Amino acid sequence: MNEVLRTIMERRSVRRYKADPVGREDIETVLQAALYAPTGGSAEPWHFTVITDGRVIGDFDARARAAMAESGIERIEAMGKAPHYRVFFDAPVVILVCGEKVLRRTGRHLSALADCSAAIQNMLLAAVSIGLGGCWIGLVRYLFEREPAFMAPDGYEPLFALTLGHPDGIPEERAKRREGTVAWLE
Repeated sequence: MNEVLRTIMERRSVRRYKADPVGREDIETVLQAALYAPTGGSAEPWHFTVITDGRVIGDFDARARAAMAESGIERIEAMGKAPHYRVFFDAPVVILVCGEKVLRRTGRHLSALADCSAAIQNMLLAAVSIGLGGCWIGLVRYLFEREPAFMAPDGYEPLFALTLGHPDGIPEERAKRREGTVAWLE
C-alpha cells in the first residue's frame, strides 16, 4: 500500500494528548498542508488562528462548554455541563479555522465551508504523517454564532477547530459503515 493511502487509513480522531508541547516547525508543516487544499475557484477563503497558550485554550474551552450547556440540544447540553468534559481534550494546540462570509474574489459566498473542510482534512493527514494526532471539532460554528469578534477576524466566521498534539495512546479503529454507502451505476 502506498504512503498516502496508509496515512489516510491510519488517521484516527485523537482525544487524549500528552502534555508535551508541539514544535513550531511541526505546526507550520500542518498549516502548510492546509494551504494546499483544493478550493472552489481558487478562492482560499480561510483564516487560521493557532492557539498554544494553555490559558487561552482553557478560556476557549470554558466558553465552548458554556455555549453547549445552553444549546437546547439535550446531548450537547449534558456534555457542556459534565465537570470533566473538555471540548479541546486538553490538547497543547488548537487551530481555529474561519471562513470568509462573502468571498473577496467573487463577491458571493460559494464554498468556504467545503474549502475549510478540505483544509482540515489535509491538516489531519499531515499531522499523522509527522507523528502527531488531531481531532476535528465541528461544533465551533454553532457555539460561537453570537460572539464572532472573539473568534474571527472581520469578514470571517468561525467554522471549525482542530486539536493537535502528541497522542497519548493510539485510538482503536472503529468499524466503518460500508453496507449501503456506495452505489454503482454501470
